[in-house]
This record gives sequence, C-alpha cells and structure tokens, in this order.
Amino acid sequence: MKGQIVFRAVRSFFRLIPFPVIWRVGDGVGLLLYRLLKKRSAIGLANLSRAFPDMPERERVEILKTFWRNFCKDILEATRYYAYPAAVKGKRVTLVGRERLDALLAQDTGIVVLSAHLGNFPLLCMKLGMEGYPIAVVYGEMHNRFFNPVLPHMMRSTGIEPIFDRPRHACVGKSISWLRNKGMLFIQVDQNPLVEAGVPVDFFGFKVPTSRGPVSLAMRTAAKIVPVFIVRDKNNHHRVIVEEPVALRLEGNGNHHMRENLEALSKVTEDYIRRYPTLWWWVHQRFKMAVKE
Repeated sequence: MKGQIVFRAVRSFFRLIPFPVIWRVGDGVGLLLYRLLKKRSAIGLANLSRAFPDMPERERVEILKTFWRNFCKDILEATRYYAYPAAVKGKRVTLVGRERLDALLAQDTGIVVLSAHLGNFPLLCMKLGMEGYPIAVVYGEMHNRFFNPVLPHMMRSTGIEPIFDRPRHACVGKSISWLRNKGMLFIQVDQNPLVEAGVPVDFFGFKVPTSRGPVSLAMRTAAKIVPVFIVRDKNNHHRVIVEEPVALRLEGNGNHHMRENLEALSKVTEDYIRRYPTLWWWVHQRFKMAVKE
C-alpha cells in the first residue's frame, strides 16, 4: 500500500514536467555532481585512464563530465516515462532489430537479454515491456530505502515483471522458470560479482571477475543470449538496439567453455562502451579486482 501511494505521488509530479526541462535540469545537476562527488569522479577518471591509456587527459575529463550529465538525465527521464508510459511507444524511443526478437520468440525459446549499465537501461526495459514483450528484470534493494517499495509498482506499470534478487535460490528459481516459459530476462554483466561467483575474463586488456549468470541460465534453459543496448542520440531521443544472438560454445571442458562464452559476452559489452563511452557508468569500481594481462 505504501509503495502504491508513493508511486502515485511521484507519477503525478513528473507528469507535469516537460522533457526539455528534464534535459536542462539533468545537464546542470550532472555537472554539479561531477564537482561535488569528487571520490566518484576520481574513480571514473582512473577507470578511463585504464580503458583509454593513450587518450589525452582532457578528453577523458570531457567523457566523464558528459557521463554525469547523461546519468542525471537518465534518472529524470526514466521517472518521467514511468509517469507517462504511453510516451515510451512514441518516436522518442525506437526499437531497432525487433525482427530478431520476434524470430526467436516464434521458435518458442526463452531469451537472456544481455546488457550493461550503459545509457538509459530502465527505459530499454520499459520499451520492451510496453511493446508487449515478456520481459523480466532482476532487481535488488536500493541504498535509498524510500524507493524500494516503489520499484515493483513502477516496473509492472510498464509491463515489466520484477524478480527480487533475495533470497538467491528463489531468484534463480524464478529466473529459470521465466526463461523456460519462453520469457525474456534482462541481465547486466558489467559490474563486479561476488568473488566465488565470478570468472576472470578480458575487459579492456584487464582480467576482471565476471558473473556466470547469463551463460549458466542459458545452458540450463536452452535460452538464447541476445545483446540489447540503448543509446542516446544528439536530440535526446533513444535507440534500443537488438543484436544477433551470441553463439555459445558448449563442447569440451565445462570451465573452459564457460570462460570462452563469458569472454565473448564481455567483448560485446566492451565494443559498445568504446563506441559510446559517454554513456557507460565509469564511476563504478569495475577495475577494482582487475589484473593486467
């Protein structure tokens, strides 16, 4: 009940705010956070120097500043779209490669939607849900507990099935059941997993621990892994891009093909980050346990 009340209040407020205002506020707040959150900005610059060692420092600084602006616009935009979900189906958010999803679903197969903390990924999930695709998202508690009861209501309002990540065995069970029932499960693989759950794979020339989740779920359910990313265009419109499914290696030693498969997924993610560096979350400590190859 509390979550529903908060959700209605947030929705009513954000319905009144035009998108141009959101973009201007996001730009301003983003530059302010770049200056105020010095520790996070320092992490971002350190990560950029690892990923792009040959890039001039001034370019890395500009990438990070633009990231902060995009990050704030993403949060405000996502809330605005939740407040008026019909707008997700409009021209501001386009779906590129829809035929690939339709072809796989026609084969009666589940889909692991592989993505990253790149661009307005909540909007990506909203777009799929509003277009009628059976999309589920695994989510956890936020640091700000005020928003925790709101999240499931916000997701369901745009056709997203929320799957809470605790307890872990229940989360895994629901995820497997969803995929076996030919649903689509959104998973991001660009943040550090628990040590025991990670496999070190290449990422920008470093070995970093990467979650087994997408590969394990695909192997247990015969689901396909399809990379899907969202990018912001210069006009602040968004494109949700559906790539071809990733072919998994299933023969040979189990640990070996797990690593090979995760390497392939990591490469897809890295390629998108290189193409759209201002959209990725550089302020996360992705390289915290990295080992230089």
